[in-house]
Order: sequence, then C-alpha cells, then structure tokens
Amino acid sequence: MAGLMAFPVLSSVPNESITTTAATVYAQSQSESQQQTSQSPEEQKPQTGTQYIFNNKSRPTNAPEHSASLAQVVSGKGLPDYDLCDIVVYRQAPAITRNDGLVINNFSGIGHYIELASAAALNNTEAFQANTTNQNMSAAFGEWALLDSEVVPVQDLMQKYNWTETALHHHMLGETPKILFLHWPVTGNAQDLIKQAKEIIMLTSTYDEQQPRAPTSAGP
Repeated sequence: MAGLMAFPVLSSVPNESITTTAATVYAQSQSESQQQTSQSPEEQKPQTGTQYIFNNKSRPTNAPEHSASLAQVVSGKGLPDYDLCDIVVYRQAPAITRNDGLVINNFSGIGHYIELASAAALNNTEAFQANTTNQNMSAAFGEWALLDSEVVPVQDLMQKYNWTETALHHHMLGETPKILFLHWPVTGNAQDLIKQAKEIIMLTSTYDEQQPRAPTSAGP
C-alpha cells in the first residue's frame, strides 16, 4: 500500500460545514496560486516548517488532534488528511541493513502502518446506514513489518481480535535481518483498534531498548 500502517477515527463534521470550509480553502488556494505567478522563483520555494497542499481541490483535514491522539498510543506519527488518518510507527530496533551496509530503518518501508477512516464516511449507501451496528465504526487497513520470529505470534493475536490477514510477503531483497510485511484490514471502534494495534506491536522488537537501535525520524 502507499503507506506503511490508521480510527470515529476522525470526528464527524456536518456536511454544511465541510462544504463551506472546502469552498473557503479552494478560494484561498486559487488566490494564492495567482499571487505565486507574480513571485520570483526564490519566493515560490516552500518554507521550512510549512505544510503545503498542492492540490487546490483537497479538502481540509477533519480532526488532526484526534489523529495525533491515536498515534500517541502506539508512539507513532499521525498524518491526517480530511476523513483519513495514517499512522506510521518506525521500527527503531533492530537496525535493518541493506546488502551494501546502508541502514534503512529511516525509509518509509521499514515500519508499521495503520490507515483509518470513519466507516460511515467511506460507505453512505442506504443498506449500510440502515445497519445501526455500523455507527461510530472505523475501517482500518495496514501492514506490520515483522521479523521471521514475530510473524506467528502476531498472526495469533490478530486472529484473537478478528483482524484479517490478506498478504504476507517481502518488499525488498538482501536486507539483514529479513523483514516480512503482513497486510490486514479490520473494522471496529477506533479507540479499541488502536489499543489492539499497540498490543500487536508490543509482540515485536520495535520498541526494544535492549536491541541495537537505528536512528529514525521517530527519534534516536
């Protein structure tokens, strides 16, 4: 998937509010685009510490604080985008090296990804909405980056919580130790899912202070 591992994850926003806000953001983006055409190339460069959205039709993030609070549970990074929340948990242990000796923990492919969205926001068909059990539910997709020894314990815990395994494969060749990527979808309450994700990640050496650790953007 595009990321590595997301839950309501994101709070609901009235349609009128979304429409009004989106229209305002679009208008601002159009105005900024016109201003940029009159700026010099140096002035048009993105500034450090500024978040840029280059698609001027993108809707604003729905609940960044909620996304951040979910990411905090798993010591990860929350990446909110409208009705979606991506959470990335970098593996800091053990250090993963490529066949030429390069440590690759700081690349996005070495970590756990959770991608969540409100189930109702994803599916607003009458049949779905009529099913009251789907209210306040989140749909999540993602993957775990696992050592060989971690695969079976993680699979067992996923089965306990009814997480569905959809793929188990390699993303790379020649890395040491070998990393397997286990993909999954699950639907449930966001708070429950993130706690289960934490429990699953705890079965891995991701947070292990006793193992040699690699510096990543998650911290030393």
